[in-house]
Amino acid sequence: MTEQVEPQFTSRILKVGCQYYESRAKEKDRRFKTRQVPYLRLCGDWLEAAGLKVGQNARVIVTRRGIVIAAEE
Repeated sequence: MTEQVEPQFTSRILKVGCQYYESRAKEKDRRFKTRQVPYLRLCGDWLEAAGLKVGQNARVIVTRRGIVIAAEE
């Protein structure tokens, strides 16, 4: 049986980057124009320590104050 590793930190500071999306708007003046959208990339041993395993589903809950990511059982 694999031993559960406790996360070393309870919070992280991440830099929000950007990714470019091509608009699929129905209005002709907005169609195919690119726009910036916020982008976060998460990776590291700390995710496994928090209960997330490779290949497992994770639920993302969006609230007005932030985002919660939880491992699906």
